[in-house]
Amino acid sequence: MIRPNRTRAVLLPSVLATFTSIAVCGQEEPGGGLKEMVREADANFGYEVLAEDTVGSCKATVARLTSQTWQEMEWWHWLSILAPSKVEHPDKVILFITGGSNRDEYPQTGSSEAVMLSMLAEQSGATLAVLQQVPNQPLFDGLYEDDLIAYTFDKYLLGEGDDWPLLAPMVESAVRAMDAVQQIASQRWGREISEFIVSGASKRGWTTWLTAAVDERVSAIAPMVIDVLNIQPQMERQQRTYGGFSEQIEPYTKLRIQERMASEDGRVLTSFVDPFTYRSSFTMPKLVLLGTNDPFWTVNASSLYFDELPGPKNLFYLPNAGHGLGLGVLPTVTAFFRASMADEVLPNLNWKTGKDGALTVRWPEGGKAKLWQATSPDRDFRKAKWTASDLKGKRKTRARVDAPGEGWTAWYVEVTFEDEERGKYRLSTEIQVVPDTYPHELPKAESPGG
Repeated sequence: MIRPNRTRAVLLPSVLATFTSIAVCGQEEPGGGLKEMVREADANFGYEVLAEDTVGSCKATVARLTSQTWQEMEWWHWLSILAPSKVEHPDKVILFITGGSNRDEYPQTGSSEAVMLSMLAEQSGATLAVLQQVPNQPLFDGLYEDDLIAYTFDKYLLGEGDDWPLLAPMVESAVRAMDAVQQIASQRWGREISEFIVSGASKRGWTTWLTAAVDERVSAIAPMVIDVLNIQPQMERQQRTYGGFSEQIEPYTKLRIQERMASEDGRVLTSFVDPFTYRSSFTMPKLVLLGTNDPFWTVNASSLYFDELPGPKNLFYLPNAGHGLGLGVLPTVTAFFRASMADEVLPNLNWKTGKDGALTVRWPEGGKAKLWQATSPDRDFRKAKWTASDLKGKRKTRARVDAPGEGWTAWYVEVTFEDEERGKYRLSTEIQVVPDTYPHELPKAESPGG
């Protein structure tokens, strides 16, 4: 294993990238074949603790983790753990799944990010673990991120093996990280970890959902900017909205992955990688974090899955934010972590649309409501400007937005809560779009091929 210069202090990797620069399916036995694939660690699983130090008021531990061998390639990761000075919940850990590259250097100290992470650990009273390099990349002549995932989907659809879809080793990376954290905590601190609150963004948000589907140690999840559950209807909505697929998912489009999903093998692949397949298993608390202007998805993509998720569940849109989100999500994320650590849940927003299109929103305690809205001439809200106005009501409000004379208006209700334990945080309803029409027709289906 690579051994860094141990005379240098330890720095946790940049989990803040999660917040600031993140670049078909019926119900079946939850976890299914995916659970079988990650159930047992392979012979190459292992880790080496490389250094221990202090970051802020937290004890920091950095390990080099080997999660598995996949396609004859070793997958290794930096795994960093921050334990606050006062651990209020010694049996629980927050696991951030992050990206990066195998070319990333050993985590070093000296950045404000480490201090901010230590503050998050202190505020939540919880140990934080940060897993990097999910997926391991670059692979296959320099492929990263969606190019890499699409390449592996293509390999599967060409019949080159059931083990090709990249989400499986990505999930196994998270599962093996939990194994390593448990062993490190037990051997070094005398703590027995039994629960993990898991979070990640984009492809790591995708991994978060699937990890929760296969591992019972996951007690709460906060997936970010992966607004694509129920994949086939999502792709159809993109075509009806944009006249094609988002440019952000071009790696899949150029390999015709979306079209090939209609084949027999494509339907199997979709059911394997789509978190919507496993929705009945998502009974743990869930906080879905999204940006209103995310260029990967359609503005109201969550309406294709959120209502069908079991509770407890919460949704938060950061207005005027894209796929990178921003630090504006931190108060809500921190409130969710604190609630989950205490085996509590955030207030439930309940909303219902009336026959007149009005949205009635109820919540159990406190809270001040706002209406956010934006207008688009072509139902494309990726560059729209969202504005807010106050709504009246205690524990209940009613809002209605009329369709514009031309174009479309998207809108939703946000409720701000504040309490002593969790501070100030915000929750949202789903986004509504008026009129409920689309500018494009679905193209005529072609043969999905292989």
